[in-house]
Parts: sequence; structure tokens; C-alpha cells
Amino acid sequence: MAQLIRSLTFALVLAVATVALHAQSVAGDWVLTINSPQGSMDTDVTFTQDGTAVTGSMSSPMGETEFKGEVNGSTVKVTFGMVTPGGPIDIVMTGEVTGDEMKGTMDVAGFGAIDFTGKRK
Repeated sequence: MAQLIRSLTFALVLAVATVALHAQSVAGDWVLTINSPQGSMDTDVTFTQDGTAVTGSMSSPMGETEFKGEVNGSTVKVTFGMVTPGGPIDIVMTGEVTGDEMKGTMDVAGFGAIDFTGKRK
């Protein structure tokens, strides 16, 4: 019985380590091109990554905001809020990362999804 418990514990540790090793790195500076209804807008983004946890900041003509989220495999998902003339809005950004490129959507509460692409600087 003790051997079975040791084997299961080892398998669990190995599985967790494998997932952590396969999380795509998004750390660093990026430029995201957001395809909004008002036209294309470039946004400077800095990601900081600790394992699967992600934090960072975005700077655009609309201002600067901080975000937090996670990386699961090649998918990065972060949430943040912005204050607009119409009031505060919540945004969920989900992207698929392939090397130094990213593609995804920003779900803007009350306004729908907006596509974006990104490149690491």
C-alpha cells in the first residue's frame, strides 16, 4: 500500500511539473494591434510571468491599465478594467501564443468581442 501511495504521489508531481514546463512563456514586451470598431489601435503590453500566473500592464491612447491572469499551455487569459467616458468596463483578453506571436479576442463587457494580434518586441 505504501508503494502505491509513493507511486501515485510521484505521478502527480510529475504531471504538475509537466504542465508547468509546457506553459508558453509570454514574459516580456509585446505590441498588440487591436481591431476596434473605430479602427486599428496599437497597444504596448508588458507581461510578467511566474509559472502559469501572469501580471502586467497595457499602455494605449486610452490610457494605462494593469492586468492579471494565467497561461494554460499556449493560451493566455487576462482580465482588467478600464474607465471610459461612459463609465467603467470589464475586459477579458484571451490569446493563443505561438512563439513570438499572439492572436485572440478581447471580450468587452456590454460591447462584444474585438479581435487582436500581437508580436513580441
